[in-house]
Amino acid sequence: MSFFMIIIILLIPINVHAHDPKNYTVLLFEDGPTPGGIVAGILVENDSLFIRNHDTRENVSHRLMVDLDGNGEFGEIDDYSTSWLNSSCKLNETGVKIDENCNAHEMILLSASNGFLQGNISMIHEIMYGDNVTIHEFYVYFGEDIHTPPIDPPTNNEESEVESNNSLFPIILLLFASLLGMVLIIPQLTKTNQKE
Repeated sequence: MSFFMIIIILLIPINVHAHDPKNYTVLLFEDGPTPGGIVAGILVENDSLFIRNHDTRENVSHRLMVDLDGNGEFGEIDDYSTSWLNSSCKLNETGVKIDENCNAHEMILLSASNGFLQGNISMIHEIMYGDNVTIHEFYVYFGEDIHTPPIDPPTNNEESEVESNNSLFPIILLLFASLLGMVLIIPQLTKTNQKE
C-alpha cells in the first residue's frame, strides 16, 4: 500500500512559479542615470541593481546615495551609498587593479537583509568633477516576490491543448505501468509471506 501512495504522490503535478533573481543595469552618465527611474512591476525583492559609471570624462566619479529610512535626508547612518565609481580602473601587466579601492561598477541587493524595504526608494545620483558635485534625483520601486500561478490560463488555443495532452501522455503511461506492476507483484509478495 505504501508503494502505491508513493507513486500517486510522485505523479501529482506541482505548480510552482519561481522567480530567478535578476540584475537590472543602471548606467551613470554625465547628464544623469539611465534609466531615470525604475517603476513598479519590474523589480522584486532579492533582485539587484548593477550600477556602472559610463562617464568617459577624466577625473569624474559617480555614486548613488539611498535614503533607506525615508526621512528625505541622504548620507545618514541608516542610509546606504555606493562607493565612488570611476569610468575605468588602471590595471598592471597581469590585469590586476593597481588601486584596490578603484571601482567602475557595484551591485546593490534589494533585500530587507540589506536594509531595503519594498516600495518606492528615493536615491540621488552624485557626480563629482573636481570640487564640484552635481545631483540628479533617482528612484527605484520594487515589490514583493510573489509566486502565484496564472489566474486565467489561455483558452481556445488548439496548439496549447495538444501540447498539454501530449505532456500528460508519459505520466499516464507511467501510472498504467506502475499499476500493472503492482497487480503482478502484490500476489507474488502475498504468496511469499504465506509460505513463511
